[in-house]
Amino acid sequence: MKLRIAFGAALLWLAPIVAVAQTAGVCTVAGVTIVSQPDPTASLTGVEFTVAAGLDRQRLAQSGLAALVAQSILETPSSGGKPLANAIAEHGGSVRFVVEPRDVRFYVEALAADAPRVIGLFVQALAAPDLSPATLHAARDALIEKFAHAQLQPLEVGLDMLNLARANGANSGMPLLGTPASLMQLTAPDARSFYRAYYTRGGSSISGVGRIDSLGAQGLGAFATVLRSGTSRAVKTVTKPLVGKTRQLIARRAVSAPWLIVGYAAPTVGSADYGPMLVLSAFLQRTLGDIAEVPGTISPSLAAQAVGTVYDFNRAPASLYVYVDGAIGDPSQSFGTALALVRLLGRKPIEGSIDQFKTIAIGNFEERASTLEARAWLGGLFARHTGSADYLDATIRAIEATTPTDLQRVAHRYLGNPTIALVLPRSDN
Repeated sequence: MKLRIAFGAALLWLAPIVAVAQTAGVCTVAGVTIVSQPDPTASLTGVEFTVAAGLDRQRLAQSGLAALVAQSILETPSSGGKPLANAIAEHGGSVRFVVEPRDVRFYVEALAADAPRVIGLFVQALAAPDLSPATLHAARDALIEKFAHAQLQPLEVGLDMLNLARANGANSGMPLLGTPASLMQLTAPDARSFYRAYYTRGGSSISGVGRIDSLGAQGLGAFATVLRSGTSRAVKTVTKPLVGKTRQLIARRAVSAPWLIVGYAAPTVGSADYGPMLVLSAFLQRTLGDIAEVPGTISPSLAAQAVGTVYDFNRAPASLYVYVDGAIGDPSQSFGTALALVRLLGRKPIEGSIDQFKTIAIGNFEERASTLEARAWLGGLFARHTGSADYLDATIRAIEATTPTDLQRVAHRYLGNPTIALVLPRSDN
């Protein structure tokens, strides 16, 4: 039996083509990887600072410490005594951070004319953060508020569970922001010790995009020596493998309907399977949307948000997630259809052209890379994994080279042994 590709009546939507920046450059200054993507057509300057101070630098009893230190940098008193984030906003800029299993990434953005001042304020706080009890108190409150918001997002709850189950180490699968209970146990000495040990140049990178000419003659290289020299190592932890046949995780939250999120192994950037997995992700997203039992009163755009895939090629290990919102249609039928389709893909050859799925995959990636922040992140990510920041052309080539045989091979190789997360409504909802 062959799996036939079927299309629904919905029109194919394509993301707008991204304006490609001028030739990206990669170099090393003082042990720091510098990625430059100048774009004179942009009005903004965006710079990402990546430091090897993520989850895997925490001990098991320190859940949330990486996020607490990062948030404390944003709370550090700056111009006029205001917290850094507020001072940057008053100068027309913005700053935020993302904690990952290995790294913490800070992204700073401003109009080109304001960028030197805005990035200068951030660099001062990054080099000498205020890790006093008062600043940590403000940072802790901010993280607890973010944590509470995340617990209302069933997809995020499910991804957290799957990341913990699939992590290479017990600490690298911890909640990105910690928990309110774990954050309350962390002290100023914990934060200072973490900063001294892990905020070093080794493994760090600086990725700029847009009007980076506004930063002066030295450009991004001027920030390479902000952190002290040295290289840190991850804290070794052991993760016990899941046992049992179902590999099913269950959480109950204040949600209105059940959610199913299924995690599979996936290839990383630079792998020969990277392009085919992007196409496979597009195939699953489109096909699940077409065959899902969606009531006629539900708009196609809402249905697309309720059924989809997430290919997280940045995480170690990389993962492919398939999710279904049980509020759309019959949950049991939708969940069963999704799992059956994925099982079938790994066993049956695919018949028919996959060109339209390649087009969707390219459109999805271009949409993902449509902001300055995403372009700075992708440039840094590809530079670390492949030595080149040419993420767009490299990804398009990998997608276009994919054949039905590649799709079948990748499905068979990766879409086995899923881990299932169910986020269910609480009984008191």
